[in-house]
Amino acid sequence: MLRLVIEEIVSHIKCMDIDDKTIDLVKKYLKEGSRIFVCGFGESELVGVAFASRIKRLHKEVFVVTETIVPAIEEGDALLAISGSGDTEPTLTIAKKANKIGAKVISVTSFSNSSLAQISDVVVEIPGRIKAKTKNYIERRVAGEYEPLTPFGALFEISTRIFLEGIIAELANNGGE
Repeated sequence: MLRLVIEEIVSHIKCMDIDDKTIDLVKKYLKEGSRIFVCGFGESELVGVAFASRIKRLHKEVFVVTETIVPAIEEGDALLAISGSGDTEPTLTIAKKANKIGAKVISVTSFSNSSLAQISDVVVEIPGRIKAKTKNYIERRVAGEYEPLTPFGALFEISTRIFLEGIIAELANNGGE
């Protein structure tokens, strides 16, 4: 089983096709943002926390919105919102507020037609999530709605983590140019 899971993940990552324009916009918004805010819930939050920890090493001011003390997001900031479904509350609420204030919203989701994608300045589409029978995250977890071989939506989160590591590497190695 372990080998099958690894093969599925590697195969999925090899098939990811994110265009250069999207990658360039993500790097631009992260570089130009006065501060970077990161949000996601459940497994997506864990990916966001890892990203925030890594990008801080590039001397950026970074906040995970679920931390105890977080300043208000302002125009000129960037928000990285991670949601496999693109409809996770409160990620969606946070992104709407950031958009209204004038922050750049970068969304990472499996669905380019989701509510989150529609209010974002740039959308990184990472396949991996299935369309759930219900939008309620907790209800899906309790009902056991998972993807085959990669439980708990892990295929989306693993792929998102690898994509974000690539972004960090590019920003660190050549200033994102």
